[in-house]
Amino acid sequence: NLILSGSGIKTLSTSTTIGANLTLSGTVSATTVEALTITGNLDVGAGATFATGATNTWTLTVTGTTSVTGTLTLNNTGLKTFTGNVTVNSGGVWNETGIASITNSGNLQNDGTYTASTGVHTFSTAGNIISGANEVAIPNLTISGTTTNNGTLTVSTALSGASSLTQAVNATLNIGGTLGITTLTATNSGNTVTFNGGSPQSLSARTFNNLTINNGTGVTLTGDVTVNATLAFTNGRITTGANNIILGSSAAVSGAGAGNYVNGNLRWNIPTGAQSKTFTVGDAINYAPATVAFTNVTVT
Repeated sequence: NLILSGSGIKTLSTSTTIGANLTLSGTVSATTVEALTITGNLDVGAGATFATGATNTWTLTVTGTTSVTGTLTLNNTGLKTFTGNVTVNSGGVWNETGIASITNSGNLQNDGTYTASTGVHTFSTAGNIISGANEVAIPNLTISGTTTNNGTLTVSTALSGASSLTQAVNATLNIGGTLGITTLTATNSGNTVTFNGGSPQSLSARTFNNLTINNGTGVTLTGDVTVNATLAFTNGRITTGANNIILGSSAAVSGAGAGNYVNGNLRWNIPTGAQSKTFTVGDAINYAPATVAFTNVTVT
């Protein structure tokens, strides 16, 4: 075990392996200048600062848990590996200033401030959970093990991987770039997926609870997309081509209007009884909604 406490600056000046835990407390500031391996836990206490060296490709490996209540700064381009659970506590700061690959084999909980670089972040094992009171923003996220989002996850560049991401009840997923993950399960009650990129996005065959479009350049379908609760338009059109937007029997549409509608095919599963539905459709230029009133819908 290595405990750094009090005040002042401590420097790990060679490649170092800590056989158990590294603990920082007080107002101590510690910096590595070469590779560091921690086979136990890393605990950055309130007021303490820990930073990896700012140059070269020095690696950081933490086999146990990582707890940040102070400030953890990840510099340089070396691989950073966190095998155990990572928790950024209230008041804690996780700051990636170097563009490096980050591998998480455990859970990630953010109750503080989590700032990720554009390096590829990989969640690599089955059963990973992303959670916390505050947003987790990871520009480039790869899922190679089954992962569940229990909080607010924002992916601005690419969400990819040959595995699955599941949206938990009331979870939020913001996608600003490409959606290339093999399986996205977003059917749990109250969860919302928002497409909010600044250039055209495409959407393959998926089923959503809530789906929000907030991309002025629009979203294009490459397969049928089903929305069971609310299809919300903040900005931009959905262009279906030969595909369909399919609304569940209890689904609703909000925010539709000029510039915000379905350009193409909209199907709606109509519940029984007297119903009136407004199909918020148009073409590439014009919004031309159609309201259809059903006197009595029955099941035969």
